Amino acid sequence: MTTAVVNSRSDGELCRNACGFYGNKIWDGFCSKCYREVYQQAKQIQEVYDGKLNTSTPPSSPTISNSNEKRRSNLSMRNPLRQMVHRAGSLRSSSSSMISALLNEEQTAENEDASKHLDLMITDDARVDIKSQVKTFANSFHKKCSNKNTNIDVLIQEYGTFKDMIKKRIQTNSLYREENEDLIHYVRDYVEKIVFSKDYAFIFNRIAMENEEQDLSIQNRISALHWITPAMLDAVLNENITNVRETIYKAINALIELDSKSTPQGKIHSIMECKLFIEEALRTSSERTINADCFLPALIYVVLKAKPPRLHSNIRFLSEFSQPSGEQLYYLANLDSAVRFIEQIEADHLGLSVNDFDLYMRGEPVLPSKFVSLFDYPMEYNSINDQLRKMSQEYAEIEHYSGKIDENIQDLTKHLTQSITDVNELLNHSYKRFSPFEQIPSSVTAEPNEVAESLTQLTVKSQQSSDS
Repeated sequence: MTTAVVNSRSDGELCRNACGFYGNKIWDGFCSKCYREVYQQAKQIQEVYDGKLNTSTPPSSPTISNSNEKRRSNLSMRNPLRQMVHRAGSLRSSSSSMISALLNEEQTAENEDASKHLDLMITDDARVDIKSQVKTFANSFHKKCSNKNTNIDVLIQEYGTFKDMIKKRIQTNSLYREENEDLIHYVRDYVEKIVFSKDYAFIFNRIAMENEEQDLSIQNRISALHWITPAMLDAVLNENITNVRETIYKAINALIELDSKSTPQGKIHSIMECKLFIEEALRTSSERTINADCFLPALIYVVLKAKPPRLHSNIRFLSEFSQPSGEQLYYLANLDSAVRFIEQIEADHLGLSVNDFDLYMRGEPVLPSKFVSLFDYPMEYNSINDQLRKMSQEYAEIEHYSGKIDENIQDLTKHLTQSITDVNELLNHSYKRFSPFEQIPSSVTAEPNEVAESLTQLTVKSQQSSDS
């Protein structure tokens, strides 16, 4: 006797009814639920339909012409089972077409949003020409970005060449004769919106992979320098003022958001927003004129507090793909300078001794000074708080100098012990040379009083021997 073995579908095909579950051969490609609710019901309807069709046929023996006519009738009449299978297939095709339609809608919306940058253009011919040039480049550039074997340097060169070409075209082509001088900036924003809305991930991931070690290094460096205060950097930021603290937090958030932006101008906007908050904090803290000497230290402090992710990768991305204006370029250079300063910062840059700098870097306590705030909360400068502050500082100084005294005592004991050892060696050598001397004890303690007495006795004996 043979046993029929039924294997379930192993190819992972979905149910023919497009319900989202997997189908099975034993249920004719349907899942168990659809097989019960749809297929069997349709089959029953089909059987009833076939029974009615058979009863309507005369009981006489069928001829060839009658059978052909019946076959044509079956084909022309609606078949419930065939409709059910056809419906399942149409659901699958409509699902994929729906996804395609959504993607097309999204792409259309992005293009419309990008086209807003060209609304200020005067002539339609110039606008059409720009869109045509950008579309041709974007399609070609997207293919190269999608190719994993394409090197990042090739993409940088391709994008740079196109930027130069479009700029030269605007300056020389008669189509743009009547356009505003700021057209280059509008076109820049349009190009970035079209290109990087599709290819940002391809490009930035390549850059991040190449700069992974540098990104990790600057993150660790910033973490190790978390103890730095504005005063150490000579930054004119008074964090005891509430408005200053809140504005610094806003500057920190703007710098953190740099990594989340997907276009060069979006990242530049984050830097410029951070710059505005820093300037506001400086104006609130002091009446001094804001210049590079006070702005850069404040920016360094904000970078240390923000600890922005993938800092090197973002700066590299902007240096290769952005087209900043004069002011934007200046503050991008400031951010790059701040990062380089943090990487190379040493004790003398902060007005600290090498020993104190090393203690800070190791996370060990350091004697409170003008650089270290004793309280993290804002303190009202009244007499009681001044007294508490003075007492705390005096206590810290006493504790500090007590530790120094202990270290000095240990050093003195070490030197005395070494001196005794040296004297022992010298006297033992002298004893070998001069036999009248008595044998010197082999061990001498390191107590200061005993050392003094031993040295006195040895001196007296030496004088007696010389007298005799």
